Amino acid sequence: MSYESMSQLENDSTFQQRQRACVIQQSENYKDDGRPDIAACAKDVLKLRFDLIQSFLAQAANGPGIGEKVDVGNGKIDQSLVTDADLLALTQAHFPVVAALYYKSDGTPL
Repeated sequence: MSYESMSQLENDSTFQQRQRACVIQQSENYKDDGRPDIAACAKDVLKLRFDLIQSFLAQAANGPGIGEKVDVGNGKIDQSLVTDADLLALTQAHFPVVAALYYKSDGTPL
């Protein structure tokens, strides 16, 4: 694992754009979720709440095995090695995590 690779990935503009698109797309699905905290999180993402989107980005860039996946050696990364399927899985897995950071279980902000 390389923390440098994860840091570089989190700061990669193309990865940022891809992750943002994935989070927004998934928020369309989660906005009517039966879990109030997740629905509230999704609705705020759709309002382009920056801190939520950044939290999803950080979670994805530091996800299990992602640092190793993008590391091409010599201190360089290739963000394209993270597939769209990877982004989708990371986003779906992190939705409850991010929601719990910002919302109580009844959907009210913390």
